[in-house]
Amino acid sequence: MKSAVSIDKAGRLVLPQQVRRRFRLLAGDSLDLEIVADGIFLRTRSRQGDLVEENGLLVHEGEAVGDLAPLVERTRNERDADVLGLLR
Repeated sequence: MKSAVSIDKAGRLVLPQQVRRRFRLLAGDSLDLEIVADGIFLRTRSRQGDLVEENGLLVHEGEAVGDLAPLVERTRNERDADVLGLLR
C-alpha cells in the first residue's frame, strides 16, 4: 500500500486509518523512527500486556515475562488428565 501523508505545523503526521487498523495502532502508541539512505522508516513497537481479539479468542501480543514452558506443560497435563477422566 502506498499513501501520501502530510505534516502539520506542529510536525505531526496522521497515518491513514487502514494502516492504523492493520498494525492495531491506537492513540498514544509509539513508533520507532529510523533514518535510512533514501528516507524515513517507521516500525511499530512491541506493547507489553496487550490483548487483542482474534476469531473470538483473546490473544496476547506483548512480550512474555519469563519462561512460559513450565506453565504450558502443566496446563497440557491437567487438560489431558481431565480428558482421560483422571481428575474426577
